[in-house]
Amino acid sequence: MRRLIFYFSILFVTVSCAGFRNVDPPVGLNKNNVENINGIYKNFPLSKNGFYVRTLTDVLDRNNNMFNWTEKYNNDDIKIRLEMVEKNRLHVEISESEKTLFSKDLKVKLKKDGLLYLKEKRFMLDGIPLVLGGWNLQKSRFALDSNNNLRIQSNYFYCNGVLVLISELKTLHYDFIFEKQ
Repeated sequence: MRRLIFYFSILFVTVSCAGFRNVDPPVGLNKNNVENINGIYKNFPLSKNGFYVRTLTDVLDRNNNMFNWTEKYNNDDIKIRLEMVEKNRLHVEISESEKTLFSKDLKVKLKKDGLLYLKEKRFMLDGIPLVLGGWNLQKSRFALDSNNNLRIQSNYFYCNGVLVLISELKTLHYDFIFEKQ
């Protein structure tokens, strides 16, 4: 019975964490205009903020584990091309000076609130959870602003503990705008 309670409490914290704030997108997406997200975007946001997530490639990597740690793309020359290939597939291509560095199709879902949700939220374990370590989770959703730039809301939840005493539960909310070229 104790194990069942433990597993349900872990499931409850994991499912309910990293919820989005209710923010109305400037330009709501629907099935008729979702292709407006197609385009090439800069890797760095218009406003510099963020601790765990600083670039568009960070958002995509934290949700999907797209590339190895040594392959992080933080160069100013990096461009990210997004293209809707199906109603629930977003093609992501990372390039530098016309050379393709990475290409992948991601699962997305367009919801009634006018936002495109990245379905591949990533659950990551650090060490041994609640003994010496924890877990973290990131969720992201996309919209367009009035200038047709990419707006991303990304929530990063983490829980760290030592010897079953939870030391920290925290959700970080990021709101970025990436310039379309």
